[in-house]
Amino acid sequence: MHLLTSATLQPDFLAEKKPILLLDTSILPLRSLVRYVAADAFAGAAGKLPIEIWLENIIEYARPEEPQHVAVQPTAIVPWKYGSMLHCRAVDLDLGTFDGRADVEAAERWLQSPHTYDQEQRESHNGIIFRAKDTNNNNNNNNNTYGIFFPGVLPASSSASVLAALSAPDCLFTAITVPDMISWLQDGRCWVCRGKRDICPGCTGGKAQEFDAFMGCGVKLACPLCMGLEFMYKDKEFLEEYYWDEPPPDEKAARDARLRARWGEWGYLGD
Repeated sequence: MHLLTSATLQPDFLAEKKPILLLDTSILPLRSLVRYVAADAFAGAAGKLPIEIWLENIIEYARPEEPQHVAVQPTAIVPWKYGSMLHCRAVDLDLGTFDGRADVEAAERWLQSPHTYDQEQRESHNGIIFRAKDTNNNNNNNNNTYGIFFPGVLPASSSASVLAALSAPDCLFTAITVPDMISWLQDGRCWVCRGKRDICPGCTGGKAQEFDAFMGCGVKLACPLCMGLEFMYKDKEFLEEYYWDEPPPDEKAARDARLRARWGEWGYLGD
């Protein structure tokens, strides 16, 4: 996944795609503070402290340590002063259990463009059905909607500088994958590896075959579900090449670094 940017907010973003996004709600209180500092109505109060103090101390201190993600779907793009406001609704996802490679690939196509995927399935009368339902939050729909500001061309003022530096859309992510969903929405729970992040590809009772992950026993292969199919395929190539021989130290170190980077990407280093 990667950050959603203003360049992504093209006409087909809503009309054709309506992708599923991940919103880090832990940053929203900080963004409210940023809007307070940058607002013209409070420019006098905020001006009592230099902008550098707000940037480097007070607001940085308020940044959360742990992200808290929810799945959202965009509903409208509204022009706003100095930029655009993207309105989203929180959704609960019904994506099934991901029993194999075909399920994962279908789910990721749906996450990128539910409208297009659903239309294709209706026309073919075949395939896997996924659903996004409005989140039931104490029957209060106001708590299930979010407005994310995307700054455009800002005036040269101190308050606008704070807005540009800290109110950029650094909390909304697109290009969501199944491993992203497992990590950030399902607390890392993976039915394939049971949270170990690797499998013995010859001892899974048929699981590995469903993900094209089967090979000899006695090795630890990156889990095809929570670590990602493409990442697993690359790891499998490495393990097959050096199945009978010890890999060169530099290549072993490179593989270890890839695994650590992948664990860190989804918050698994502390597991």
